[in-house]
Amino acid sequence: MKTGYLYLQTHPDHPGIVRFLTRDTKPDTDPASDSHEPAVRYVARFIDIEAAQMHVQNNLRHQLIDIDTHMYRTSLPEAMAVVESDDLKHERIWLDPSLGEQELGLMEQSTRVLRSKARRFDRLWQGVGIMFVVLLVLRALGLF
Repeated sequence: MKTGYLYLQTHPDHPGIVRFLTRDTKPDTDPASDSHEPAVRYVARFIDIEAAQMHVQNNLRHQLIDIDTHMYRTSLPEAMAVVESDDLKHERIWLDPSLGEQELGLMEQSTRVLRSKARRFDRLWQGVGIMFVVLLVLRALGLF
């Protein structure tokens, strides 16, 4: 396991596209001096940065544009929600102060939806596991 930072970057010339990048040290969050430069919008620190990167890839696999540049066709609130809803141990380090209440509200709503979806999926597989344990016990008792 390797600790690191996952950060989201947007570019004003490419609306609706978010880059998920990683690095060992905290990225520079100072606003870009030129309005046509990419801007860091969100930073989170993960205990296992490689697993975090795989989780992002899994959650946004259908929105992937380019795996080499880590670009995804998604909104910034949805991208932040994917990171926030991840069950891996992490902490939010920085959030762009220029984000409006509407974007933050969309992020929180999407985070709740993604967490709920993950809980339903986990319960489904727990149910499948319990069913197989019951079948094994019944077979061991000679009842099945």
